Amino acid sequence: MSTKPARLWPDSVTILERSRGVFFAQWQELLRLRHTVMKSFDIDDIHDLRVASRRFRAVLELFYPFTPKDSRTELRKKVRKLTQILGGLRNMDEALLFFRTRTDGSADFKLCHTISKQRLLELKKIKKALAAFDHRKLDRMVREIVATLKEDSIADRNSITLLAFFSDVSIRQYIPIHQLLAVSTKPEFTAQRHALRIAIKKGRYFFKIIAQILDRDYTLHLGLLREYQSILGRMNDIAEFRLLLSNLELPKDEQEYAEEIFLNEDTLLLENFTKLVERKQLTYTFLI
Repeated sequence: MSTKPARLWPDSVTILERSRGVFFAQWQELLRLRHTVMKSFDIDDIHDLRVASRRFRAVLELFYPFTPKDSRTELRKKVRKLTQILGGLRNMDEALLFFRTRTDGSADFKLCHTISKQRLLELKKIKKALAAFDHRKLDRMVREIVATLKEDSIADRNSITLLAFFSDVSIRQYIPIHQLLAVSTKPEFTAQRHALRIAIKKGRYFFKIIAQILDRDYTLHLGLLREYQSILGRMNDIAEFRLLLSNLELPKDEQEYAEEIFLNEDTLLLENFTKLVERKQLTYTFLI
């Protein structure tokens, strides 16, 4: 009986070329979306820019050990600040959608009106932040980083190949996921679920990056990570909505009404999350 031969990994030169290509492509997408948003300030483009900033941060973190210290520190700081600024608007838009689909159209009038007013202020902050974002200086830094991603510099810094490095990263990323999953379904362990969401999000970005670099099909694993991230992300949304409403001046009846909706949503999400953990366990994956 013949067996299918193991699929070969790309050689080190190919891995390096693809790594540089993925790194630079993520940066170019961020710049493209920033330019698009500056022209129209379309809501979908703004949210796409936030995602692009997260993806670039993920690829920067992956190659962080191999990049010049000064450049990587400033890039991390500036792009993270951009993500945070864009996140405020995203939370408001999600909150408006959430309440409009869970009320009768009258009880939420004051609440949604107040959020909409705050949203206009948030949009002004974004316009100011995008104008101040020194993309030319940061672009030079990115190009310098890409140029330093060479086989000899990687060996000097880490004494291992990129392939071995990726394998090590995948192990280190899975350990907290494994540990947190063991306790994450307990109702009172909200902090653990929050940490699990972040760990899974990092894992999903990681596998998206190396799927391109190593030419491996992680479709099934990425789909499962997305299922987990979707439910855990919705749980985090409820926490963000609570925080958002705590800073708004709302009538007492609307505050109580909103809290009742939050409690119901929390209960349903935890039930769905528990079922997901029982049906589809997350296991360690690094295709060879």
